[in-house]
Amino acid sequence: MIQKNKGCLCENLAIVWLQEKGFYVFKGSQTHSPIDLVAVHPTTLDHHFFDVKMVGKRKDGSIISRTARIKDKRIQILSVDLTNKKCRIVPKRSAEWS
Repeated sequence: MIQKNKGCLCENLAIVWLQEKGFYVFKGSQTHSPIDLVAVHPTTLDHHFFDVKMVGKRKDGSIISRTARIKDKRIQILSVDLTNKKCRIVPKRSAEWS
């Protein structure tokens, strides 16, 4: 499959996944935007900004970590696994050292 098609498929799977969770989902219209999807909760109107990323794996099977295109705390990464057709919101890691 062409890489561009994989990206479109990931976005569409993410849209369906968010809609199944009860969100209104809006897709970005610009091709080079840091935000791919905007999800709005129908009753509370809480909004979430997502950068959709396909899960990448190395030859040994370990997962490649992905980062958002811009460093904004409001943008979350929504990871899509094409082989298993599963989505998840990647939890934010703390940048503080202990």
